[in-house]
Amino acid sequence: MTNQSILKSNPRVLVVTPGHQGRGGIDSVVRLHQSTDVWRSMCNMLATYDDRSTLRKIWAALKGYVVAPFKIVQVQIIHFHLAGEISLLRKLPIIALALALRRRIVIHIHASGEESLFVRTPQWAWRFVLENADRVLALSPTWAQVIERYVPNAKVEVLPNPVKAFSPAPLTDTHQPRILYVGKLEIRKGFTALIDAAAIVLLEFPQAEFWFAGHGDLESARKQSERLGIQSQVRLLGWRSGKDLEMVYDQAHLFCLPSHNEGVPMSMLEAMSHGLPVICTRVGGIPDIVREGENALYAEPGNPHSIADALLRLMRAPLLAESIAYEGRQTVLENFSLEIVEKRLGILYRELASVSKETVSKVLHEV
Repeated sequence: MTNQSILKSNPRVLVVTPGHQGRGGIDSVVRLHQSTDVWRSMCNMLATYDDRSTLRKIWAALKGYVVAPFKIVQVQIIHFHLAGEISLLRKLPIIALALALRRRIVIHIHASGEESLFVRTPQWAWRFVLENADRVLALSPTWAQVIERYVPNAKVEVLPNPVKAFSPAPLTDTHQPRILYVGKLEIRKGFTALIDAAAIVLLEFPQAEFWFAGHGDLESARKQSERLGIQSQVRLLGWRSGKDLEMVYDQAHLFCLPSHNEGVPMSMLEAMSHGLPVICTRVGGIPDIVREGENALYAEPGNPHSIADALLRLMRAPLLAESIAYEGRQTVLENFSLEIVEKRLGILYRELASVSKETVSKVLHEV
């Protein structure tokens, strides 16, 4: 089969995902995929999650189980987006059904950390899923190595998260720098350490503002900022998505995500694409992307003084911040653009449906 015929063959794909009521990185990834020609020509979505309430979570899962058999028989490939723990367990019945019906299986791993997937998830469950998949997609080389260490016979490939390209907005109100955090307000994301760091930064830059865009434990964040006496400089924006979130990125001057564990956070890639200088932590797949002092700065997770030092370093040195922002944006444009990622995904779908692994490896190498 020629490369041209591979590119013209369009299999039918069912994408099993939390859906647009699942607030998080997977939803951001899937929304981007839905805007592409590959999705429009091949894919249909089955949502299995709704995090607005416990009742909605149960209903979304049950509805997914009922609808799944009718959708699976119409497609050749089932592409599962999942993390660890309940995310994987919730999709197990659909994975088992797809295997029983002899469909090709793609498992796309978005776990927050090695412990989440391989320690807190039952071993029998992740072994069953990863060993039976026709392809396991990892977000970075580091994550691919982790998966292969636990499941040596897994068919692992690296496919990074895609990011839209943005034209950086001209900065305004530079006398009032805005530091942005995007993500769920939970301990593993490091939001409490960032609020503690904010109190340190505000001693030197009292006009700075710290914006938190995300759902989660907003009440704890509010009480912590009040306890530190900085509540007027801490803005809790709640969950933002789409154009609303893009406007938030455009109004920020710096981005900080001091996580304790991560896969490859979409919010970090989005911030880079928006031309923001980024401060993050050396966890998960982030070291595959970040070159310290070139396209981002590192801080120590859980260490407010380390986070504050990194913030102050950029706030005191606008030229350094500008250089890091530029290099970060170039990193995204060259490695994570939607066009690059979607082309690779389309080739993978076609290979799974009709051609050998050796053929697709040659084609992927040429992309």
